[in-house]
Amino acid sequence: MRFALAVLAAAIVQIVPYLNLARWTGTAAVFVTLYLLLAALGAGFFAGRRAALAGALSVLGGATLYAVLAYVTRGEADVAFGSLLSFEERLLVEVLPYALAGAVVGAAGGRLRVWALRRAR
Repeated sequence: MRFALAVLAAAIVQIVPYLNLARWTGTAAVFVTLYLLLAALGAGFFAGRRAALAGALSVLGGATLYAVLAYVTRGEADVAFGSLLSFEERLLVEVLPYALAGAVVGAAGGRLRVWALRRAR
């Protein structure tokens, strides 16, 4: 349960930068990337076990939630569901490098949790 909550919370937090995709240029892109990786670190930290998987899934979950939100808020009833799937497929391919980085950072979050719990004893 803790794993699912950590992934879901990090995915929801990541919707914010995805809503501003047009502004991902220059210095802003660096900060957005750091934002995504910080959320993945938090997912790994709070997930407990399988921290790397939590980090990667949080990034992919954020992209998926953004795709669904973008589809629902378009206001066009005649948009086919297949277009949502193709958009989501393209988005996931473009987000895959971030998901891999999320896995690495999520693993670091898991190690940080272990270190913090040992230190607290």
